[in-house]
Amino acid sequence: MKSAFPCGALLGGLLGLACGTPPPESAPQAPPPASAERRAGPAEPVADCPATGVAVDPLPRTTLEHEQLDYWLARTAQIADLDRPLFTPRELAAHNARIARRDFFGASARADLLAPVDPARLADDLNTRLGYLRGKFESAAYVNPDGAAMTPEQIAALTPVLDAGAFAELPVEVRVALDLIPIRCAPQREPYYTPTRDLAFDRNLCSMARAQEPVQILRPWDGGLALARTPYVMGWIDLGSAALSPPLAPEQVRRFSDGPFVRAARDFDVPEDMSSRTGPKIHVPFASLLPTAARRGEVLLAGPGGVVTRPVDAALVSARERPLTRRAVLTEAFSFLHRPYGWGDYAGGRDCSRYLMDMFGGLGLVLPRHTSDQAIAGEVEELAPDLPEAERLRRIDAAHRRGVVLLHFPGHIMLYLGRDDAGAAMAIHSFAEYLVPCPGRTDGAPAGERETLLKVDGVHVSDLELGRGTSRGAFVQRISKITVLAPPPPEPRP
Repeated sequence: MKSAFPCGALLGGLLGLACGTPPPESAPQAPPPASAERRAGPAEPVADCPATGVAVDPLPRTTLEHEQLDYWLARTAQIADLDRPLFTPRELAAHNARIARRDFFGASARADLLAPVDPARLADDLNTRLGYLRGKFESAAYVNPDGAAMTPEQIAALTPVLDAGAFAELPVEVRVALDLIPIRCAPQREPYYTPTRDLAFDRNLCSMARAQEPVQILRPWDGGLALARTPYVMGWIDLGSAALSPPLAPEQVRRFSDGPFVRAARDFDVPEDMSSRTGPKIHVPFASLLPTAARRGEVLLAGPGGVVTRPVDAALVSARERPLTRRAVLTEAFSFLHRPYGWGDYAGGRDCSRYLMDMFGGLGLVLPRHTSDQAIAGEVEELAPDLPEAERLRRIDAAHRRGVVLLHFPGHIMLYLGRDDAGAAMAIHSFAEYLVPCPGRTDGAPAGERETLLKVDGVHVSDLELGRGTSRGAFVQRISKITVLAPPPPEPRP
């Protein structure tokens, strides 16, 4: 699942790159995210070697036991204390503060929606993005949905000529998303694609703002669009169709940005007007972070009429302010199991980086939005491409004994679970597909020759063998970084 974009922090952040696609030579023809019916589809292909298929569920070599939280709690307890906090409150605050530093993460750094906007920096960030996209449009690396090249008007809209004056005296306001809001990478509503025109991979979809997330409106744009950002991504929204609350007061912005929070344990609805049982409802989706109110058991929610305080049944939420332990991480990770995949949150799904961002966010640990940035969000060990597999696995297991481990290869990232009873290395991740070789495929055969692309489209447990014998190779062969989520080293004293 290699990215079509560079993995540097600056362009990664500017373009809103989330989880990558397969290499261009074997790009998928992925349909929308899988339903439960599709996940239970046919077995792996046989000798006729179709181009695409649907993966079995559970995945090959993954058993029903592997998909049980208790199984991995027991396995992890053999190497570490499940309930020892991995961060002190001070260390967690230092980690989260580091994610907001541009000297580490460039334009991907976590944004403070209460801080003043730097007009010169904003103009520079946008010019870099527009110039990059213009090059992609001009070279036909991105095309319109019908396959046609970009029009001169579309290309002209990406001319990087902004300066700080374009953002002086911004009428900045913060609202709250009431439903999914597409955040576009370019200042246009229309999608664009690589020449394969894979409809599930709209390259103009940087991410989605989800219900009850704060959205900062930075500047009106041409054609009814507006430049906007959430704490984790910036882009353009359709201001006319975006479901947004009225503007928040500064104290409300702080509460929706910084908490303290509880996390929605499942989807639920709350009456906007407590005096009417038949009136409109405020929808709260699974994994939303809800600011707590002064009175115990109550939360702040945003609706069309503004922010309201409502009681919430304790069974509907889980506390975010709890020790960050291995038990807590595994519990959160498996709460997303079988939820759908979606590039850039397509159709409300989650790609690999959004899954990890939301999952760790429910525990108070902040991650950037993009795979390449998440891969440098802790203690990083680089793996050379020619490193033998036995040594790769030894290093991964050594890291796993030290703390929670993320495994990264360009365009994809996974949470390492450890070894199963038979010694197989396993991970949990949100992903779109993987390749399997067909009978008769020879080593070094070109991409697409005697291999089948199987759709997964969800959060699943898998081993690291998927892809073995194909043009991409097995996951374990592709891992380029091991990242241990650990407290950052102390800052040197002046």
